[in-house]
Amino acid sequence: MQWFYAFSSRRIKAMVISCVGLLFATRSTAFTIITRCSPAHQTGCTDGWPSLHLTLTSSLFDSIASSDEVQSLPIYNVIETIQTSHASKQNLLLQAAPGAGKTTIVPLLLPGKTIVVQPRRVATRSAAARMANLLGEPVGQSIGYAIRGESRQSSDTKVLVMTDGVLLNMLQKDPELTGYDTVILDEFHERGVGSDTNLALLREVQSNYREDLKIIVMSATLLGDETENVDRGESMKSKLTRVLGGEESCTILQSEGRQYPISYQYTSSWGSPPIRALVRDTKLLVQTMVEAIEEGVRKAPDKGDVLAFLPGAKEIRMAVKELESRNLDVEVFPLFGALPKADQDRATIKTIGKRRVIVSSPIAEASLTIEGVTCVVDSGLQRQPKYDVNTGLPHLVTVTCSKDSVIQRAGRAGRTRDGHCIRLFSEYEYDNLALHATPEICSTDLVPTTLLLTEWGCTCATEIIEDLPFVDPPPKESLAKAYQMLVDLNALEEYKLSNDNTKRYKVTKLGHQIVSLPTHPRFATAIIKAAEIGEAELAAAIAATALTEDVINGGKDTNLALNVRDVLAESPNSFNGKQLINFASRLNDEAKSAILNAMSSSDRRVAADVSERVGSALLPGFVDLIAQRKGDASFGGSTYMLALGQSARLDEKSDEGDYVIVVDTSTGDDGKTRIRSYCKLDPSTIKNVATEKDEVYTVASKGFEVRKRRVSRVGSLILSSSTLPSPSAEEVTSVLLDTIESIGGISALLTMQSKKDATAMDEVLQRLSLAVQASNDHEWPECFASICAIQNGNYNSDDERMIMAVIEPWLSAVTSLKGLNLLSIFNAQLGPDEQLWLDKHYPTKILAPDGSFVPIDYNSETGPVATAKLQQFFGQVEFPSVGPPGNSTPVTLSLLSPSGKPLAQTIDLSFFWRETYPLVRAEMRGRYPKHPWPEDPLTAAATKMTNKQVMKSSECVQTGQTIECRKSRRKKS
Repeated sequence: MQWFYAFSSRRIKAMVISCVGLLFATRSTAFTIITRCSPAHQTGCTDGWPSLHLTLTSSLFDSIASSDEVQSLPIYNVIETIQTSHASKQNLLLQAAPGAGKTTIVPLLLPGKTIVVQPRRVATRSAAARMANLLGEPVGQSIGYAIRGESRQSSDTKVLVMTDGVLLNMLQKDPELTGYDTVILDEFHERGVGSDTNLALLREVQSNYREDLKIIVMSATLLGDETENVDRGESMKSKLTRVLGGEESCTILQSEGRQYPISYQYTSSWGSPPIRALVRDTKLLVQTMVEAIEEGVRKAPDKGDVLAFLPGAKEIRMAVKELESRNLDVEVFPLFGALPKADQDRATIKTIGKRRVIVSSPIAEASLTIEGVTCVVDSGLQRQPKYDVNTGLPHLVTVTCSKDSVIQRAGRAGRTRDGHCIRLFSEYEYDNLALHATPEICSTDLVPTTLLLTEWGCTCATEIIEDLPFVDPPPKESLAKAYQMLVDLNALEEYKLSNDNTKRYKVTKLGHQIVSLPTHPRFATAIIKAAEIGEAELAAAIAATALTEDVINGGKDTNLALNVRDVLAESPNSFNGKQLINFASRLNDEAKSAILNAMSSSDRRVAADVSERVGSALLPGFVDLIAQRKGDASFGGSTYMLALGQSARLDEKSDEGDYVIVVDTSTGDDGKTRIRSYCKLDPSTIKNVATEKDEVYTVASKGFEVRKRRVSRVGSLILSSSTLPSPSAEEVTSVLLDTIESIGGISALLTMQSKKDATAMDEVLQRLSLAVQASNDHEWPECFASICAIQNGNYNSDDERMIMAVIEPWLSAVTSLKGLNLLSIFNAQLGPDEQLWLDKHYPTKILAPDGSFVPIDYNSETGPVATAKLQQFFGQVEFPSVGPPGNSTPVTLSLLSPSGKPLAQTIDLSFFWRETYPLVRAEMRGRYPKHPWPEDPLTAAATKMTNKQVMKSSECVQTGQTIECRKSRRKKS
């Protein structure tokens, strides 16, 4: 019925599946019937069923319940409550501190078959091994596990431990989880996107298909909301409880951990750098960590082992190398997810011999049991997946841990005896840590999740956000980006319903193939395309390489092709060889057969052109991540420009040519994008994905001058270009409209004017503003109100559209935005009568008494201002004004000294001449003796000239400081 799940709506599926179940459930074992008749769902069951259920069912726990080891675990105290809850309610939220024994004991308590989900592969293997060891069995009998590319289980398996990705794959193939009775989501407080998605899908399965399915969420915290309504008695409720159906359907149970006293030491006490400095500087982080580990070796209680936490494999390798070079008389072991199982076991299994220092990633924070540790050294840092908006790739960033996390880490030191914890940060920094981890679903790449949920039956973002019971729904913006990438990869097809304008999506044939491959859709697209052109072995090798965490997280080599080459050289019986065959089988039988034959060949050789072949194979999924070398970077390495328009740096020197495909990126200490994994690309191959067309574009350095060319490009990368004749008027208009929008709209266009044009534009707008206020009965063009709003920064999209409509007809007449005369455009919006009225009542100049015209500044905050030398206004008493009669606005006179320095501002000349002028005259006539300073300015002739110039141009007689002119030869200007 796979076709049914793929193409039916989720609600219809639920109804039909229920009906089909009733039709075909003609025979069932007593155990199955009893299991599905819980008190919470007693439709068709008698009152006697619950007690019968408890009587007949048994669990794996019965065989170990009496052991001292089990009874000493804190979880033992709530075993009866767990069993009662499991029988009476659908769901259980178990909050238990580290060391309580929940991961080992709870799965063994439950009747029927149980799935246990762990967030990490190492924890998956470890949990299965511990449970099997308690039962005295090898892994694969009663207890099994399944991780990507590896499984140990049998028909006798009652508890199957798996990673969240394996469960997601199971749900896709069999939404009802046929044969399983309980699903346990362990370490849920880590809030991985896989855990959150699994819970949402499990709750939907439980609501629609499997009311008898039990869900147990085990977490170090209850995930309470930031604001809890204590007054209404809801302080113990949380968003996680609500997702699990509330208290009617979900039991909330808390169990204490086994914890001995822990003493704390902060490296800030001996002057170590603040944690923010350690985030930026890897070498400083490693140096500080090594010094703290040395302190830990000295101070570990009972001379126990030391467990140190660093954010990732790179720092761990550096620290291990440095520690091994020092004489500490300890064995040093790295521990991170990408290590081979044998190396992980050496780090986690205690042996007789020297003391140990285990330098670990956060995988040792929970679930893993590491015996003998009495001292923890905590960097307070972790790697967090984050979606790179620039590249569209997920990458890991180093961030500070949550308070929950550092508490859990410290707890590792006090599992069996008193412990000691050294923290690479201060108490103040600890107090300011976030209480809980940020849900990964809120910041990571959602492309794989979006494709999976579309395959599940969600056709749009609204259905994902509102219909699926997520603890924290994925951000709408992240979903939009994911949808776009999946459409670009041809994994999804967009459509709309006839009565709805919502963008909806359905999975394409290629998309269905992509979902079946446990890798990012980019890689999956490349793998499938490579298999289609006969490169089946190479496709599977790329898959095996891409799915190896060591490669994803930095790898043995930055050049992905070299890692693929190593995988191709593996034998069929090696780990990578088995991975390769496993992934090949997901493609088709022919691919698997071809790879088996190739790997079994005694004279097997790795082709010399593997680098070019890998690049060609990856191309379909990474077209936007083609990168062109632009030159040498400072301090070594090279700079590249990606097809999507983002620059990136490769820190190492490369001889791979001018073009590469970027497979993975990170953010450097300087905040710039770094290329972490890449492969060479033959330039001739790029032509297959390049587009050639005529482009009309603008040159920013030339004032956005419009030009036309014929160009061959891949995204932002131009492979070749040739100039074409001048573009048409329509093309000019179109590209300039787009350019205005791209640079920031009309407000940005206004800033491109020259200072002179901008001042003139401001003057026109201020005059119009006064005119609008003074003439309420006249309707002025609306565009002026919009342009004023844009200038003031208080505008909306309607104002922007209004001005764009005004400007558009003028664009075809110019060749650049710089050539656009906004003043002329807006003056042209005024009719002839409006222009005459404006010039008459709000002139740009006023006539001074000396016969010259003085400009009016309408841009002053105090209103219109006319600036002139004081002597130009001798004889005038009335102050000048602008505006129509009865609604005029006074013009402030800014009076200057003969040298142009401000003397006074006034709107009352009569008062100025009478009260202020005598004081000004007393101070200025000695400073400027060559200029007239008459005692009576009202009877003196207005002038800009000196006394000598006045004498020459008139028949004047000077008596002391007074000049009397009988006849003036000056002409009014």
